[in-house]
Amino acid sequence: MKVVIACLNSKFVHASLSPWCLLAGVRAFATTPCEATVKESTVNADTEAFAREILAERPAVVALSCYIWNITKTLALCRLLKQHGDCEIVLGGPEAAYRPQELLKRYPFVDYVLSGEGEWAFPSFLDHRNGELSAVCGLTYRENGAILTNPVREYKDTPPSPYCDEFFEQLNGRISYIETSRGCPYRCAFCLSGRCSPLRFFELEGVKRDLLRLASSGTQTVKFVDRTFNADAERANEILRFIRTHYGREIPSGVCFHFEIAGDILKDSTLRILSSMPHGAVQLEIGMQSFNEDVLRAVNRKTDTKKLIRNIRTLLSFRNMHIHIDLIAGLTGEDLESFRRSFRIAYDLRAHMLQMGFLKLLHGAAMREEPERYPCTFADEPPYEVTSTPWLSGEELRRLKGCEDALDRLYNSGRFLYSLSYLTEEVGLEPFELFCEFGNAFRGDSLSLTAYTERFYTFFADRCDKAALRDAILCDLLCCSSLTQAPKALLPQDPLYKRAKRCAARMHGTAVKAVWLSSKGQLAVVDPSKPKNFHGRSEPIFYRLEDLPL
Repeated sequence: MKVVIACLNSKFVHASLSPWCLLAGVRAFATTPCEATVKESTVNADTEAFAREILAERPAVVALSCYIWNITKTLALCRLLKQHGDCEIVLGGPEAAYRPQELLKRYPFVDYVLSGEGEWAFPSFLDHRNGELSAVCGLTYRENGAILTNPVREYKDTPPSPYCDEFFEQLNGRISYIETSRGCPYRCAFCLSGRCSPLRFFELEGVKRDLLRLASSGTQTVKFVDRTFNADAERANEILRFIRTHYGREIPSGVCFHFEIAGDILKDSTLRILSSMPHGAVQLEIGMQSFNEDVLRAVNRKTDTKKLIRNIRTLLSFRNMHIHIDLIAGLTGEDLESFRRSFRIAYDLRAHMLQMGFLKLLHGAAMREEPERYPCTFADEPPYEVTSTPWLSGEELRRLKGCEDALDRLYNSGRFLYSLSYLTEEVGLEPFELFCEFGNAFRGDSLSLTAYTERFYTFFADRCDKAALRDAILCDLLCCSSLTQAPKALLPQDPLYKRAKRCAARMHGTAVKAVWLSSKGQLAVVDPSKPKNFHGRSEPIFYRLEDLPL
């Protein structure tokens, strides 16, 4: 029997873990002889071509992993597979597992849905597909005109490793993923992780072996998919110490390990280890969601926000890792003023990335299943994004969309940091209003960096010293891109400009870039060959006029 395990990834750079987990389960537990292969594509690729590639294997069974980012294209793929082939289609993953009966009712070309942990459920299905389907835990199927669902089973074992030879053959330097625990200690109303299964940890020695294999595979980023990596502080410390010990040896220098953590439960012991990690070896993602503790309690999240702020500042002070923090708009009880306060606290921390997300009403999440407790309206189609709440109107949420757009282009891109610092710290503009106003003025416009920079300058020039803003923008461009991208109106006319550039070349070599900041009487110089900081920027050196041998 031929089996194809397929997945549509959001981007090619992401090496999906789920199909390889299923393949490992089939090889470890299936008793029925079968030849299983993995096929991956992306949501942006040609769906018909991918269907032909799958059907060329002449599979009896095709299994597909479903998420909010791929469910629409996955269902289109299923339709094509049924139209042009003769195979049974099995769906799994979070976007299928919490609405199995609905999928079988709406889509006749879907034969089965599996809920629960696929490493065990899928091989069980292969063994029973021509026999007693009621023996397959978590299976939803049709029988005599009815749709039946079997109970999901909970497992306590460590699943088989997904890292087979074929996995590494196709990895080809892409972002790779590793799972060292399953479940979550929290029960956030907007999330599925705490609902899937009780938190359990995988066998630690196997985790270490897999870490070394992944890190030496040519990948540059290894992402831990554990929802709360530091839920067990001692275990987290052991993994971090293992990485630190082997970094630069079995783990090549330059590989970055990404962890999602709860910032308020960080132990001092973990902070000490993180402070000693090699530069660039660690990237932390900290989902605060909000700094309003009443809002967090309303969605079943308990957070000590004072400790969270203190720990984030401590992590940033180490200057050896990238820090990514998250806010979510649309949470229960969060009005515009509350979100504004959370935004200001988050922005003032100056993390390397501040991501603004919008609440998504996931199938299976409490916020979708308990509308009386969590009232809101949301889109019918994935990703089921909130459109209004009793606390945030649709117009206010659209305004926040503009804020998100500007935040990504101005701050998260790392391209306008000096300019933002000048406007918010020296001129005194409020950051939230700055991003909202500018973002909503130009949201959705497809502009080159040059055009966007010019609009940024003209939008704020009347509110400040034009020369100082111009110099801040020029310094940003110097640190992030070629000066040839600067609008002509921003290029300095000061007669010292050319002399200062020649002076920089004499001091640092002809490869350096320099710009004269006439409002400050300074020369800013960067060497593009030097390593960039965690904002992706070159670090400038500033010289005063009197210090230059002009």
